[in-house]
Amino acid sequence: MYCLQRLVEIVFFIGFVGCSCANELFERIECFPERESKFSTYSKDACLARGCEYDEKTPTDMVQCYLKSNYGYIMQGDQQATAGGFQLRLTLNQAVSSMFPDPINNVILDVQYYTNDILRFRLYDANNSRYEVPIPLKSSSGRAPSPKYDFTYHSNSSRDNLFFFKITRQADQATLFDTSAGGLVLNNQFLQIVSRLQSRHVFGFGENNHDTLKHDVNDRRPWGIFARDQGTNENTRLNHYGAHPFYLVMEQLPNTDQVPSGNMHGVLLLNSNAMDYSFTPMPSVTIRTIGGILDFFVFLGPKPEQVIQQYTWLVGYSILPPYWSIGFHLSRWEYRSLAEMQKVIKRNRDAGVPLDVQHADIDYMDARKTFTIDSINYEGMKEYFLQLNNEGVRTIIILDPALFDDQVNYQPTIQGIQEDVFIKWSNGSGLMKGACWPGEVFFPDYFTNRTQQWWSRLIRDFRRDMVSFDGLWIDMNEPAVFDTNEDRPWNAGETGSNYTLKCPENSFDDPPYRTMAAFRYDAINKTVRLSQKTLCLSAQQGEIDSSTGKHKYIHYDVHNLYGWSQTKPTLDALRAASGKRGLVLPRSTFVGSGQWSGHWLGDNTAEWHEMKRSIIGMTEFNWFGIPFNGADICGYFNNATEEMCTRWMQVGAFYPFSRNHNNRDTIDQDPAAWSTTSLNSMISVLRIRYTILPYYYTLFYKAHTQGSTVIRPLFHEFPSDKATLDIYLQFLVGPYVMIAPVTDAGARAVQIYIPSSPWYNFYNGSIIPVQNQSMSINAPLDTIPILLRGGAIVPTQGFANNTKLSRMQPFGLIIVPDLNGNAEGDLFYDDGESIDTITTKSYFLATFKWSSSKSQLTMMVDVNGYKEMSNMKLNSLTIYGLKPTQTTVHVAGKQYPTSLRPNTQIVEVNGMGLPMDPSRWCENRVVRWSLNGVTVADGNGRGVGLNQLNESWGLYEDDDQTVFIDDRGNQRIVKWKVGVMSGQIVAGGNGQGNRPDQLSQPSNVIVDKETDSIIICDQGNRRVM
Repeated sequence: MYCLQRLVEIVFFIGFVGCSCANELFERIECFPERESKFSTYSKDACLARGCEYDEKTPTDMVQCYLKSNYGYIMQGDQQATAGGFQLRLTLNQAVSSMFPDPINNVILDVQYYTNDILRFRLYDANNSRYEVPIPLKSSSGRAPSPKYDFTYHSNSSRDNLFFFKITRQADQATLFDTSAGGLVLNNQFLQIVSRLQSRHVFGFGENNHDTLKHDVNDRRPWGIFARDQGTNENTRLNHYGAHPFYLVMEQLPNTDQVPSGNMHGVLLLNSNAMDYSFTPMPSVTIRTIGGILDFFVFLGPKPEQVIQQYTWLVGYSILPPYWSIGFHLSRWEYRSLAEMQKVIKRNRDAGVPLDVQHADIDYMDARKTFTIDSINYEGMKEYFLQLNNEGVRTIIILDPALFDDQVNYQPTIQGIQEDVFIKWSNGSGLMKGACWPGEVFFPDYFTNRTQQWWSRLIRDFRRDMVSFDGLWIDMNEPAVFDTNEDRPWNAGETGSNYTLKCPENSFDDPPYRTMAAFRYDAINKTVRLSQKTLCLSAQQGEIDSSTGKHKYIHYDVHNLYGWSQTKPTLDALRAASGKRGLVLPRSTFVGSGQWSGHWLGDNTAEWHEMKRSIIGMTEFNWFGIPFNGADICGYFNNATEEMCTRWMQVGAFYPFSRNHNNRDTIDQDPAAWSTTSLNSMISVLRIRYTILPYYYTLFYKAHTQGSTVIRPLFHEFPSDKATLDIYLQFLVGPYVMIAPVTDAGARAVQIYIPSSPWYNFYNGSIIPVQNQSMSINAPLDTIPILLRGGAIVPTQGFANNTKLSRMQPFGLIIVPDLNGNAEGDLFYDDGESIDTITTKSYFLATFKWSSSKSQLTMMVDVNGYKEMSNMKLNSLTIYGLKPTQTTVHVAGKQYPTSLRPNTQIVEVNGMGLPMDPSRWCENRVVRWSLNGVTVADGNGRGVGLNQLNESWGLYEDDDQTVFIDDRGNQRIVKWKVGVMSGQIVAGGNGQGNRPDQLSQPSNVIVDKETDSIIICDQGNRRVM
């Protein structure tokens, strides 16, 4: 049987091509993915018992045990239309036995045309309801009117009419998802799907230890996804703190050797159960999960930034972090006392290290109990934190979810038990108790409203009564439990308790398939259960379902959501307590966490390779919609060397979240702890960061409102350049600033790839002499190579030792023209800490454009809602790629000298003092802002005369340099020709009103040259004329 559905206009079908013996090996789908476990039962007999094929002649490093080619589902009946698309009914091919128990025999495939650029498809049990991920998503408005994709489905006559489907992009016929290889398995606790990949350029999936940004599809070994308290310096392919089953494919041109087309697509599996993924040289990707349903979203892009924008639109745009949080952070576990913390802060501030945020780890607590303070070692903490805040240094304290089992003296637990907020055993026998920092602990269930209210009250009361803070660092929320299923916890000597959580044997704690997240950790003498280092997976969570009398969830399904479920209530509580935007930093994250939080990349180690991995993790979390992220600078475990810490401070100065943090068993590594030479190097690079903070903040605004990345790999901007696909140690801050850190010991130069664009050396203004090739750039120990891309305008602000002071400094612009002499950039600015500045439009947003051919810089203000902007000044221009033939500039009627920065090719203009308030920008005249400062209109003061203007707002310049001026205060449009002393009214000028010959607050004007007419935005009348 052959079925083909023409969904929009084009039906695209790639037939199954016969392959050689070698290719047949690549096409095999692994039937025993856990065979690499130390205690695997893998054998020929075990393989055959799963109903799979076994090839004794195949080498052991290839797939010997593989799924039968006719395993899968057969379509039954015709498609049924739905409001958003259509459904198909599928039935399991009974001719082949199932790999695992409890096969799902009858399946619904639901296809939804979610938006024109997003397709959703779901595979689920037709007869029984199953758990689905309860995260909020942007809703579809119904069937997309003009989808840019086709969903075609077929039956393979050579494989018992097995059903398969393909998703293609209409514009270029690229295949984005293709199940023709087979391998669709749906059992109660084992769900698998296989998709051929359009190319070998695959990225994403997390949170894992990836040593390269691009995956190696020739490596078949699986990777696990399961939130786990796992540091990052172990072997690769381990699963870490969060779960992000989202991947990207950079597509290739047809019939080429992986030459990228420049187009990319993304795929999300919305599933929160433990899972793993693997690749084959086919190339293909296999995803296996042990619960829920297969709920996929395909994002068409086609450009890399568009894929991420589509993804974050769906799952939630990222936070706009408070301005202070993009400054430099200091932290340490443990300071041992408030006096020691004060000493470290003082020595860094005295040394001139910029500092915006001080963190407090669990050492501030009384016996490591959350919501307590050590009254001896941290006496005076409340007063000192208030003092820091007054001096411009903010504070973030750590909170752990695990609460100590003291039902006599510890109020958080006493109240929690009274309000029924803790996670329970599956049989209802009582609270599930584990081991953690303070000893025996309970775990809040944030899926209930009562828990969220209780948690919010604890945070509010703690901030009011015990210590003021500006942000919350929520750690150990995978959740982490010490030594589950072991005889005693590792910290028994500190707590005096030998208690550990021991999980019963059942289908949740011991599922038929253990997944990579369990078997990768098998110890020398025993297998590891999935519950190791966390709660029993059979625990109950959520509200009681009135229809069943049972809790809504089991931990087996929502384990990966524990950190996610804690994050929003924590942010809501922080904002309610402080009245400010605040910041929450969770260790465990899931799809959509970025709309409420940032993230730090966990417990790393002071090793060079960990520095490299941090760049990969930082990039991936930008893809995952959590751009405010970064690693512990200089490493958390082990002692950092001075050279490595210097280099790490250089790269860490450009992390979106820039924090130096280490643990109690290591030497001091804060900047002031090192030699004067290293200290000065660290201060120097932090000065660069602080200078371009307005650029970072504008990028965060775009991430918050458009879903863009802040940090991105080179191929985001140069997607057709194959060389960029393997580069990950160079990265871009936004589209314009390239960072190329030194990541190897002893290196004093960096081999940098230069994509096709003009690039300039940040330090001396010299143009990089090559494109589309690599070159060596010197990088002495005190320097990190930074390149600026032609076409950029980067907003800056004067340096100060914290953002409270730097925000008082004047602005500047770094102007880097492209080959045509043009440059463009944006500036977003608000008060930096209010909660709702976007919705209330209490912000400033402007676009700057530079044209070398016109020697002109313009500022177009889109939103002027930040009142303090009227007191800010634009004080300097730093211009690259410009021959310094002029010695002065004229701006707003004043003459300013230009200068050539010594020993560079950089032209500077300083001391301008130009107001950032657009109503004062031109001071009732229009200036061609150039290196000779020609006034082209007015200059005769505010008024109604034809030689005067009143609050000029917008303008249009014609080819002959005639300007059409929106003379807003006079409710008219004035035409002003070159060299004349007065203007000519061409629209309005008859008072404010709504008659055809009147205007009301005109806000912009353009000229239609073809019809010789002007088009006016008549804002007050809500019309365009």
